[in-house]
Amino acid sequence: MTADLHSAEEIARHAQATVAEEVRGDGFVLTVVSWSDEHRLALERLDARGAKLLSVLPPTEELPQRALVWLPFSAVDTFVRLFEQFATEETRAGSGKPKNEALVANIEELRLSVLREFWQEDEPFPDPDEPRWWEVWLVQLDKSQEPVGELRHTAAEFGWRVLDETLAFPYRTVALVHAPANELGVLLTTNAIPGELRRPGFAEQLFGLDRTFQGELVADLADRIEPAETDAPAVCVLDCGTQADHPLLMKSFDAAYTVVKGTTAAPAPGASHGTEMAGLALYGDLEPVLMGSQPIRLIHRLESVKILRGHHDDGTEPKFYGKLMADAASEVEIGQTRRRVYSMAVTSGEQKGSDGRPTSWSAAIDALAIGTDVQPSDKGIGLLGQPDPQVARLFVVSAGNLTAADWHIDHLAASDTRQISDPAQAWNALTVGAYTERTAPPADSAFAGYRTLAPMGELSPFSRTSVLWSERKGRPIKPDIVLEGGNLLVGPGGELDNHEVVELVTTSAKPFSLLTTANATSAATSQAARLGALVIGRYPSLTPEAVRGLLVHAAEWTPAMHAQFPAPRTRAIKAARHKLLRRYGWGVPTEERVLASAESDVTMIVEDQFRPFGRSAKGAFSMRAMRLHTLPWPSDQLQDLFDARVRMRVTLSYFIEPNPSNRGWQGKYAYTSHGLRFDVIRPTESLAQFEERLSNEAEAEERGVRPTSSTDDRWFLGRARNAGSLHADMWEGNAAALAQCGVIAVYPVGGWWKQNNRRDRVDLPVRYALLVSVVSEIPTDIYTPIASKIEIPVQVEI
Repeated sequence: MTADLHSAEEIARHAQATVAEEVRGDGFVLTVVSWSDEHRLALERLDARGAKLLSVLPPTEELPQRALVWLPFSAVDTFVRLFEQFATEETRAGSGKPKNEALVANIEELRLSVLREFWQEDEPFPDPDEPRWWEVWLVQLDKSQEPVGELRHTAAEFGWRVLDETLAFPYRTVALVHAPANELGVLLTTNAIPGELRRPGFAEQLFGLDRTFQGELVADLADRIEPAETDAPAVCVLDCGTQADHPLLMKSFDAAYTVVKGTTAAPAPGASHGTEMAGLALYGDLEPVLMGSQPIRLIHRLESVKILRGHHDDGTEPKFYGKLMADAASEVEIGQTRRRVYSMAVTSGEQKGSDGRPTSWSAAIDALAIGTDVQPSDKGIGLLGQPDPQVARLFVVSAGNLTAADWHIDHLAASDTRQISDPAQAWNALTVGAYTERTAPPADSAFAGYRTLAPMGELSPFSRTSVLWSERKGRPIKPDIVLEGGNLLVGPGGELDNHEVVELVTTSAKPFSLLTTANATSAATSQAARLGALVIGRYPSLTPEAVRGLLVHAAEWTPAMHAQFPAPRTRAIKAARHKLLRRYGWGVPTEERVLASAESDVTMIVEDQFRPFGRSAKGAFSMRAMRLHTLPWPSDQLQDLFDARVRMRVTLSYFIEPNPSNRGWQGKYAYTSHGLRFDVIRPTESLAQFEERLSNEAEAEERGVRPTSSTDDRWFLGRARNAGSLHADMWEGNAAALAQCGVIAVYPVGGWWKQNNRRDRVDLPVRYALLVSVVSEIPTDIYTPIASKIEIPVQVEI
C-alpha cells in the first residue's frame, strides 16, 4: 500500500513538471478503492490530516465503492506512517487489533486518479477529443486558495473558454468550462481541483398549438377584469419572457426583467411559452372565464424574468441555470417588499431525467428558498451566508414531460419509467406533476373513432414521476401535487396525437393570435403557482413553508388514483403506497379546498420556530429541544362518536439548507442541513415515554439504524413519509382512539449542521409549518369546540 502511495506521488510530480510553474498544485488526487460492497471505506478518516475528501463513487455491479481524495504532498509521509503502523503495530500490546484499522482495513487499492472518475452522470464519459461544456464543481482546498482564480489561470494557459458567472455554495464553487477532456485533465495537476464533473443543463421549451378565438371574446373579458392592488402578491414567471402588453395581462403586469445576456425582457419573436404560463398563472384555464359574463376581480399580479432566449436560441452555450435562479431573485427583489411565488415551467431537456441527486440548478433553488443571501460580485453570484427565514422564497417547479418519442398506449408504465427532470428534485420546491379530466375527444367528424388515452382523473400522459427512486434512500418524494395537464388522443389505428380540445386555453404571444392552448406539467405548474398566490392574498401572514404545506394538505387523490392503491391487506402495502405516491404526489388541490374549510373538515395551521440544536457540556453539537403541540380535539364529541371512522391528516413543511457536493450524502456530508419529523402520542404512552421514544428514534435515524419501536399501522405511510423536507401522512381509526391522541411532536434529526459541528449554525432557529385536520364520516360540528381550545405549543428541552 505504501508503495502504491509513493508511486502515485511520483507520477503526479512528473505530470506537474509539464505545466507552467504558476499553476502547479500543492498535491494530487488519489482513488481509494474498497475491498467490496460489504467493506465500506471510512470516509471521515479520509477527510483528515490535511487530506480532502472530494467525492464518493457508489459501488456498481462491476466495481466496489471508491473515494476520490486530494492529498497534499506535505501529508504523504503522515499517511505512509498510518499504513506502516497498521502493518506492524497494535492499538495496545496483546490486543490483536491493528492500529488505524478503521482507516486502512477496508482499502484494497490506492492509485492516482484520472479525470473520468470525477464524472457524475449515468452515461458514458464523453469523447476525450471533443471540446464540450463541463460543469466543474471546484473544491476550496484551504482558506488561502481561490479555486476560480486558479481555474481561470489554467484556462488562459490552454485557451479554454470559462463563463464569467460562477455559483458558490458552502463547500463547492461551480463554473462552466469549454474544453476537451484530454486537456481538462490537467486540472488534477493544479490547485483548481474538481470535486465533480457534470453535464450542464439545457432547458426544454414547450410551445402550444396555434388557435384563434374571436377578438370580441378577448375584448369583452378585458373589460370585465378588475386588477389587484399594486401591492398585492404576485406570481413571478421564470421563462422566455412575457408579452406584457397582452390585453388580458397588461392591467396585472408589474415588471419584466431579463437575466439572459444581450436580450431585452420581451420574448423573442415566436417565443410564446412565457406568455402562455402567465395567462394560466393569473386566471387558470381561460375557457370558462371567456365564456362567462361576470366581473373578474383579481387578487394577485404578475412579474416576469426572462431566463430563456426562446426557441431561436442557437444552443452554442450552455445555460447556467443555478446562476440564473440567483440572478432572477436578485433582479425582482431589489427595492421590493411584496410577497411572490416564483413559477418555473422550465426543466432540463434530458430524456432520462434526474435520478434525484442534487445539481447546481436544484441546489440553487433550495438555497434561495430557505432564504440564503444573494451576493452579486464581479465573479458572479454567491449563495453564501446563513439562511434568513424572513426572506424565504416559494418556488413552484414543473416535474418535466415525456416527449412525443416517449408516448405509449400504456401511459402509466411510460410515466413510471421516465424520471422527473432537473431541477424538480429540489427539496424545498413545490414540484408539480399533471393529471387530466379532459376525456372528451373532438366532436369534429374527422375524429370519428378517436378516444382519449388517459381515463378521467388519471395521470396525464405527459407527466414524469419519481417511481424509479423508490429503492434509493435519501430521495425526496416527487411530485408533491398534480394539476390539470391535458390528455392525448388515440386514433383508430392506435396512433397518438395531441389536440387543443384536450388542453387548456391561455394567452398567446404569437403574431395574430391572442389565445392558444397549453398542456403538460408546464400548464399544471402555472396553475399551482396561481393557487399559491391566492393563498397569500387570502392569508398574507402565512410563510412560504406554510403555503407549500397548505397546497399539499388540501390535495386529494381522484377515484382513478385511489383505485391504483393496494387493498389494506396487501403484502408490503406501505412500499406499494410509497411508489404510487411518487406517481401522483398527494393528489389534486382545488381552489375551494385550499381557501376554505367546511365545518366537518377543519384544518389547524401552526407556524412556529425553535432552536433544536445546542452544545453539550463537552462542546459537541446535540439535539436540544423538540416542540409539543396539544391537539385541540373535542374529546367528548369524539368519544360520543366511538366506533365511527375518523381520519387525521398531518403535513409538516420546512426548508433545508443544501450541501450539494457528492461526498456520500451521509453523516457530515449529508445534503440536508437538518431534518424535522412529526409523530403523535399513542394511547398507551405517557408524555415522558413519548418524548423518550422520539429521542431514541431521532438518534437511531442519524446513525442509520432502524428504530426499535414499531410504527402505528394506522398511519397510511409510516416512516416512509420522512423523505424530503415535506412530510405528510394520514392516520385512520375510530373516534375513541383519536380522542386519546392528544399531543403531536415536531422533533429534529441532524444533518450537516450537526455532523460538521457548525458553530455558525448552532443557534440558528428552524422554522416550520404544521397542518393538522380531522375528518369524520358522520357529519358533526367539530369546528366550534376546536376554535375555543387552541393552545400555544410547548418546547421540551432534551
